[in-house]
Amino acid sequence: QATPAKSGFKVRRSYVILVAAIFLFAAGIYYFRGLLIAAMVNGQPISRVEVIKETEKQSGKQALETLVRNALIEQEATKANVAVSEKEIDDQIKKVEKQLSGQGQKLDQVLSMQGMTRAELRNLIRLDQLVGKLVGKDINITDKQVEEYMEKNSETLPENENQDELKKTIKEQLKQQELNEKVQTWLQDIQKKAKIN
Repeated sequence: QATPAKSGFKVRRSYVILVAAIFLFAAGIYYFRGLLIAAMVNGQPISRVEVIKETEKQSGKQALETLVRNALIEQEATKANVAVSEKEIDDQIKKVEKQLSGQGQKLDQVLSMQGMTRAELRNLIRLDQLVGKLVGKDINITDKQVEEYMEKNSETLPENENQDELKKTIKEQLKQQELNEKVQTWLQDIQKKAKIN
């Protein structure tokens, strides 16, 4: 009779352990449900996995295109033996900081709002500079083009700004516009030639 009592004790003990395990599992799900469930719609859960999958569908293609484009830029720069120095990147960052400072903003705050780090900004500037060197070397904006722009846009131009500085700014803008147009054509061309699987 002693044996059944011992066996019964084992059953009761294992039952208690099972109940405790279920309780802990349920408590864990309740505690971590914020990590698993993104939203509840009339009692129906939407999991974070579903959100991630949908995000990948919508933005995955765009992200892949960006990475492919960046890889092509790097490859073309290597082939052409074109590089960007740290000083060139630093100078560009100083320009950006100066422009933001004039608007009462700080670079780190703007980067934080954009969800971007300084390292990411440096890489973007480096890629932009590489493209500029690869595509923009033949762009030449004449004084005549600047004057024509000023005549057409005289009503929107600032009146009290130094004319030399204004012309310099307009020249840079026109150069950037022309560069953007050339870059689009250039990127399309190298993508067509590239073997992308």
